[in-house]
Amino acid sequence: MNQTPKTEKKITRQAFYISILISLTLGFLMGTAYTSFKLADSQQPGLRPMPPDMMGNMPKGAPALEKKDGGDQRPDLATMADPHIKELQAFLKENPDNAQAWIKLGNAFFDIDRFGDSIHAYEKALSIEPNHPHVLTDLGVMYRRNNEPEKALKAFSKAVAVQPDFEIAWFNKGIVYMHDLNDIPKAIEAWEQLVKVNPEARTSGGKLVSELIETLKTQAR
Repeated sequence: MNQTPKTEKKITRQAFYISILISLTLGFLMGTAYTSFKLADSQQPGLRPMPPDMMGNMPKGAPALEKKDGGDQRPDLATMADPHIKELQAFLKENPDNAQAWIKLGNAFFDIDRFGDSIHAYEKALSIEPNHPHVLTDLGVMYRRNNEPEKALKAFSKAVAVQPDFEIAWFNKGIVYMHDLNDIPKAIEAWEQLVKVNPEARTSGGKLVSELIETLKTQAR
């Protein structure tokens, strides 16, 4: 049985959106990972490196493995990925109001895809120092990976409320609307805000976001 033109158009549109998402999702992950890796050493206002006195009070070297009765000694995967995780956790027990330590802990869990732990650490940091667009953006990434797109959107929205020209948050907001919520008009709206901030903004594939918006609008007609 032959497909009707309407059905054919719907299938074509779905294929188009899938092709767009394949290219955009990579950009989403790359962009937010960049902010996480760079955050601890950032010199931007409000994003200070970890204080030297804090580093001096932290234990040096990887902590010894704990031996469990009746079981074998297996390395802690988190510690293997980042030996500073347990050091940060120990430090935070004594210094729970140190926002920069919570940020570093969140970044460490971000890098090994410990979504819940990263979310907790970032939320603790933001409860102390709430106006960090980088942290809010990375928190949004973790919410999305934790299958909480609505919370991701709220985090990205807070990031651009703090810093309206924060491009990665605008870009990622569009990704969530398009990929997770299937809301193309809202995705376009977010990316139009991005283009207002930077008319030359591009996707990871090098395509101008402004051109992508026009293509989406044409396809939606």
